[in-house]
Amino acid sequence: MQREAFQKELLQRALKEGFTDCEIYYEATKTFEVLVLEGEISQYETSSQIGICFRGVYQNKMGYAYATALEEDTVNYCLHQAKENAKIIEEAEKEMIFEGSSFYPEMDNYNPALEKLSPKEKMAAAKAMEQGALQEYDQVSIDYCVLRTMEKTIAIANSKGLSLFHRKNGIAASVSTIAQQNGDVKTGSEDWRSNDWSAFSPKEIGRRAGQKAVSHLGAYSLESGEYKVLLENHVAAELLAVFAGVFYGENVQKGFSLLKGKLKEKIASSKVTLKDDGLLEKATGSVPFDSEGVAVRNKVLIENGRLESFLYNLKSAAKDHTTSTGNGFKGSYKDTVKTRCTNLYIQPGGKTPRTLMAQLGEGLLITDITGLHAGANAISGDFSLSAEGFWIERGQIVRSVEQITIGGNFYTMLKSIEEVGNDLKFIAPGANGTMGAPMLMIKRLSVAGI
Repeated sequence: MQREAFQKELLQRALKEGFTDCEIYYEATKTFEVLVLEGEISQYETSSQIGICFRGVYQNKMGYAYATALEEDTVNYCLHQAKENAKIIEEAEKEMIFEGSSFYPEMDNYNPALEKLSPKEKMAAAKAMEQGALQEYDQVSIDYCVLRTMEKTIAIANSKGLSLFHRKNGIAASVSTIAQQNGDVKTGSEDWRSNDWSAFSPKEIGRRAGQKAVSHLGAYSLESGEYKVLLENHVAAELLAVFAGVFYGENVQKGFSLLKGKLKEKIASSKVTLKDDGLLEKATGSVPFDSEGVAVRNKVLIENGRLESFLYNLKSAAKDHTTSTGNGFKGSYKDTVKTRCTNLYIQPGGKTPRTLMAQLGEGLLITDITGLHAGANAISGDFSLSAEGFWIERGQIVRSVEQITIGGNFYTMLKSIEEVGNDLKFIAPGANGTMGAPMLMIKRLSVAGI
């Protein structure tokens, strides 16, 4: 059956069979992935999947059913399973079927040119990424080199008349390199995401990955102490990703965030403006509606250092007697809705990285951090992370630095940001959404070294 016909029949049958409110969440994904090693295709895979989540109120309880095909038998299966599920489920809180937002933004995140690319063209691009790293540097070998194209379709229909559809696609490319010299071994990586194939420069992606690994050869540690620090853009984005949950309304309500009761208070440097913008042009986290059917919009969480808002899904918004911010998302069609960011980012300033290095004068530039899961407490904000980078004197890189640990507190660090760069970069670290930051200058961080 076609998707629209399936949705219509399932909704009509559900209402006839005693469901009072119901919803169909439809998700379809297509992926292509190719891995290259030593100029050869080491792995090549294409896959596609359809997933359906039907939920409906039956005898005053919400029942669920899941399926992977649009067939007549699927309609019967979903109705039967949802009824049985509703009979045995013990609901702690009432769920709701959303009637729809008053306005939905127009958004085109689908590039037809990507669909026309042949597997041969994608494989050639992946090989070019590897060549870019190997041809530039004799010391470099490849850890992994992968190129992936993705297409995702989301459609939501319910008994309250809501009918939404959105399709997006994109490219994700990643190269990880290993540089070796006189027994010294370093790694470097570079990632790129977009849905604009014309903007993709595979050899340049590879060259950057190789350059990062080579630049850290010959590194040594620092004396322990407190240092003025520059966080490279992707490092700042990684830290933001770890602590993004402190801005979720549901975490504030549960006591998992120290921001409870601090709305309208100054919690960061006046240089800091933090936004979650689901409408940001060409950003991979942009989408017109969330998994509950709520329209997505641009939200300012921190403005010039002052806490202005939290992020909400329908359930957490109801608890605070406010409206959803359009941040209720499923990880997949089988998952429950949780709060998640769209494009969460620190608004860039006007200074280039070179200008910030000159302003720093003497201090530490952090280019890599590890141990984010074990070394960061997402509730208290404390972190202690292995790091690498460069020592800077008179605004210039003097030498590479390794075997150090940076420690601090996320809440304190927000107040210690002295400057914000102009080189905004987004990363997609996982199911928490897309995170972005420019280079940040931090007044002081604790560094453990030799």
